[in-house]
Amino acid sequence: MASDKKPRIFQDGRDIAINAVLIVVLMLVAVGATGLCSFNPGAPEQGPVQEVDAETFLDLESRAVDFPVRYPEMPEGWITNSARRSMLAGQPAPVVGWVTPDRGFIQLTQTGLDAEAAIENADSKPRTLDRTVDVDGHPVEVFASEEQDVRDLWVVDAGDARFVLTGAGEDREFEELIATALATAPIQHPDQ
Repeated sequence: MASDKKPRIFQDGRDIAINAVLIVVLMLVAVGATGLCSFNPGAPEQGPVQEVDAETFLDLESRAVDFPVRYPEMPEGWITNSARRSMLAGQPAPVVGWVTPDRGFIQLTQTGLDAEAAIENADSKPRTLDRTVDVDGHPVEVFASEEQDVRDLWVVDAGDARFVLTGAGEDREFEELIATALATAPIQHPDQ
């Protein structure tokens, strides 16, 4: 008796399956019609790198921190694909990431902390000093870990700020970014 009072849609599992398929088809048609969805089969390396406006981001960040911030303009082939604010020891630190010409990735964090504090607060991964590299007369300390999944940290003292770099790039790419950042003048504001 109770089954006689149920709507027909709830009487059979086949009816429920048909309705579910119909809802999914209508949803796909609605989403597809908006043009806001894309499907790129294959590895993500085949898709275009999404570029961000790191220069504007760093200009805004330079107004919010108490140390000079630089926007290193990298040569053609380097694409800025990320920009965010991180915190090192409770202090804001702008971070910009680039996809390199060889499809590697390097991110540069700028901070007003001293080099030792910047290294300690970069992340919770254990690292020790592996080597020191000279880049345009500046000593760059490279910290490495024995753990395979921990990336090296490249740290350089620019005098008025410290640069902390990490990523999956070639040594020459790290050195190129460091040299460019060191040669770049801090962002200036007319109202300062």
